[in-house]
Amino acid sequence: SNCDWEYDVNKGDSYMIGGMIKPGTPFSELPSNWRCPTCRASKDNFKEVTEEIPGFAVNQGYGFGGNSMTAGQKSGIVFGGLFLFFILFLAGYGLS
Repeated sequence: SNCDWEYDVNKGDSYMIGGMIKPGTPFSELPSNWRCPTCRASKDNFKEVTEEIPGFAVNQGYGFGGNSMTAGQKSGIVFGGLFLFFILFLAGYGLS
């Protein structure tokens, strides 16, 4: 088990004390003897964090792009549309 420290490709670990990995280095290219800078866990103890796109892979190319969006992106569009409608609704009262 590790300490929940997440390796960020854009940062590497050179900002940590004793870190030698430069920013932009993918996790797969880290040396096999690399250890977590916080808890010293080995590279094998880390799990890749992925964001799953729901639905079948063959259907993700159809439609207006909604099939290939993540759940967070879809929520942003839905709630953004509701917010826009609310603003327009209030603007209608301002006209009268």
